[in-house]
Formats: sequence, C-alpha cells, structure tokens
Amino acid sequence: MTKGCFVLGASRCGSTMLSQMLRTHPAILSLSELITNQATAGLLPGPVSGPDFWARLSTPGRLQRKLANPDAAPDEFLYHCVPSRRFYTHACPPILAVTLPHLFDDPDSVFDQLERHFATRPVRPLADHYHALFQWLAARTGRGFWVERSGGSLVAAQTLTQEFPEARFVVLLRDGRDVALSMQRYLPARMAIWFWRNARLLGLDVLSPDGHIGRARWIDLAARLGGRTLRIDRILARQPSLRDCAAFWSALTRHGLAAVRQIDPERRLILHYDDLVRDPSAVLTRLTGFLDQGAAPDWLTQAAQIPRLVRPRRLDLPASTQRALADWTAGAEAMQQDLLSQQGS
Repeated sequence: MTKGCFVLGASRCGSTMLSQMLRTHPAILSLSELITNQATAGLLPGPVSGPDFWARLSTPGRLQRKLANPDAAPDEFLYHCVPSRRFYTHACPPILAVTLPHLFDDPDSVFDQLERHFATRPVRPLADHYHALFQWLAARTGRGFWVERSGGSLVAAQTLTQEFPEARFVVLLRDGRDVALSMQRYLPARMAIWFWRNARLLGLDVLSPDGHIGRARWIDLAARLGGRTLRIDRILARQPSLRDCAAFWSALTRHGLAAVRQIDPERRLILHYDDLVRDPSAVLTRLTGFLDQGAAPDWLTQAAQIPRLVRPRRLDLPASTQRALADWTAGAEAMQQDLLSQQGS
C-alpha cells in the first residue's frame, strides 16, 4: 500500500497552487480534484464493487457537465487541451476533467486501462478502491507518495480521517475575507452556497461532519433529482451576497477545524496561504519534511516560482464593507488562528 496525504482546504484557499507546486516534485503523485469532481458521490459510505466505484469516476452528472467544462471551470481543467480527445469536453468523465490530464499526455488511454483494472475488482470498502487507484497511478508514474487535493475538502475532514486512518493531512488555511470574495466569482462555490442556504431553510446541514456533500446519500439523491429540474444556469449566473459567502465559509471552517483538532498532531500539518506565497521555499521545506520526502534545491527553486504575491481584493472595498466582512468571518478566523498558534507552541 502506497503512503499518502490529503490536502484539506475550505475552497479558494490556494490548494490548487499547492498541488501544482507538489506536482513538480519527482517523488510525489499530486492528484487534483479526484474526489470533488465526483460531486455528491465521492465519499458515499459502505462497500462498493470495482465497477460501481469506477462508475463514480467515469460518469458525469448534469451538474458536473455544467461546472467541469472549459467555459465555467478554472484553469486547472485541462481535458479540452488534450489533442484528439475522445469525449466532448462539456460531458467528459469526472476523472478526465482534471486528474488524469495533469498526469499523462494520453489521458484517454490511461482512462481505458483504469476501466479494465476496476472491472474485475470485487466489493470492497471504499478506501480500498481508492488505495488501488493511488497505487496503480503511482506505479504508472513512478512516483511513490500520493497527495490528493480537492477543493472544499475541509468539509470531509472527519470522513477522510476515518476512512484513511494511515494517511497524513495538510490543512491549508486562508484569510476568510479573501476566501469569501473569491467564492462570489467561483461558479462551483455559487452552487454549493445556494444548496447550503436552501437546505438550511429545511433544517438540514449539508456541511455536517456526518452527512456532508459527497458523503450523505440523501444529498446524492437530491442532486440527481434536482439535476433534472433545477435551472442550474440561473443559479450559477446569480452572484451570492458577500454575507452569504462569508457565512458559508465560516460554517465550513468551523465544522472542518473541529474535526482537524481530533487528528493526531503527528499526522497533521497546518499551513497558511500567506506564508506560502511570501516564503514558498521555507513552507515547502517544512511540508516535504512532514511528508518524509526530500526537498532538492533545484526542485525548491522551480516550485518557488509558482506563487504570486498580489494585493488582497478586500483592501479595495469600502471601509464599511471591510468592517462588515471582518465581523462576518471573525469567529471562524479566530479558530484558524488558535489552531496555528497551538501548532507553533
């Protein structure tokens, strides 16, 4: 069984940049959006057969077709750049949207090989299938340590620690004011915020540690049924209020960090986005030490060129809006700072 790590973040926290930096490391298999691109099915509980597990990775739903395409998705969506691609880019399998094109020049061929690999796997716990996938990709790439990074994965902190008791966890934090502003523009976040806000009206919490998006079967069923009837384009076109974005980030962060606190400190590392962009070499040296991977000087030099230090957009807001945004995110921000200080002590 290959060893590995999950990068946990509350969306728009810089985890995509971190996975890009790790992808340049010669020994690390950096996997992007493997779990999140399965939408509401990525961590459904219970044993599953190999073919059924593969179906989650290879069958796009209506919502995924709306979000994981080059018109709506961020730059990490690469399948539309693949020459002679087989699938229509707006309806490609979830694992082909981001994960495989970042690793292989021939992702369609790798897709076919993986399909054959999982066709004969028996019913097993979900984590076993993920481990089989990690190990297969590690052998194919010659990289022995996997790091999976999915946007918004902090919501699944409790689930992942239970399903993968041997894994390590890197938690990437970012100022909630900046995250909230970024969420307003980010289409997948708009959909998640809309669903969270409307579920709350029914007394349901789609961010709860025991029944979050990606884990709860009722959410998966609701998404399948809603995908046939919802005006998804209308939802995505409407920018949520900054207050709703801040409230969503705060709720996700509170739930996620409460679960992170339960992880053995030796199995977790807390990082902050601001440190990563200001001194990437120092943070990456610390990170690779935590992962027991080497940090060769030439790799550090290459990876350190990726971050860009930019002026936070919140500083361009009116003073009254800045004060309100700070108030809306204060509680969860205090949790972040407390966790960082505990690690430093």
